[in-house]
Amino acid sequence: MREITSYNEDNFRDIERYEGVSVVRFSAPWCPPCQTSEVFFNALVRQLDDDVQVGRVNVDQAPVLTTKYEIWGLPTVLIFKEGQMVRRIPGVKHAGFYASAIEEVKKGQ
Repeated sequence: MREITSYNEDNFRDIERYEGVSVVRFSAPWCPPCQTSEVFFNALVRQLDDDVQVGRVNVDQAPVLTTKYEIWGLPTVLIFKEGQMVRRIPGVKHAGFYASAIEEVKKGQ
């Protein structure tokens, strides 16, 4: 399986500087919906093209990022394009929902 990078305040600038599409999942190990929906996110990762950067943020280890991106509910997936957050997907969704949202962002919609 493709590697999912773990991000925090020290390396998140890689997302903010990436010249393409990035998908980042904000979650926590103590969050039951995060744990049960991990399989959907992993299924999404297997479907993505190699040019899409993929990562996760543990909100307990990245409070500054969590506040900066106004993460109030978990899990939340943020989609970035050219380093700018362009889509927020809160809650549990299936892999197809995320894939459709990413395709819309890639097409510029």
